[in-house]
Amino acid sequence: MWYNININDLVILQLPTFFRKPIMLAYIQQLVKPIDSLLYRWQLFREDNLYKLEHTGQICYLRKALNDRFDIVQRRIYIGDGNRYEITYIYPEAEYGVTILQPESEPGTIYLRTEAETADTGLDFIVYVPQEIYNTQIYALHALIQFYKAGGKRYNIFINE
Repeated sequence: MWYNININDLVILQLPTFFRKPIMLAYIQQLVKPIDSLLYRWQLFREDNLYKLEHTGQICYLRKALNDRFDIVQRRIYIGDGNRYEITYIYPEAEYGVTILQPESEPGTIYLRTEAETADTGLDFIVYVPQEIYNTQIYALHALIQFYKAGGKRYNIFINE
């Protein structure tokens, strides 16, 4: 491609043939060494940007980006839902006064799930990470999640046990 340039070969090809002596080639290659260094840094920057463009805030891509960065070998980072259960209504609101599951002889209300299980936790997703990553790289985790997550999404990082 156009960005794969070998600066040393380009300099040698641009020199007239009568200047292509070993000392002159070494001197010219030392002159273009800063340009070669700049090209190398630009190629790394380009690869990093292409990687960022390939990954989005979708859970599968976010999990891959987190595992690629923090847990390359074991890939123990995963993402769960923020709310564990949705509220299930047994009767429509029009029948609110009608008791279906409980006889009148037993006082109290029957709950299918506790309020903690169905309440809005304020989280859209939860990132589960191993203890050692949580202890050493928590700020880098937050920064990477903030970079990839969609705007308005709420998250928290928990320790995976």
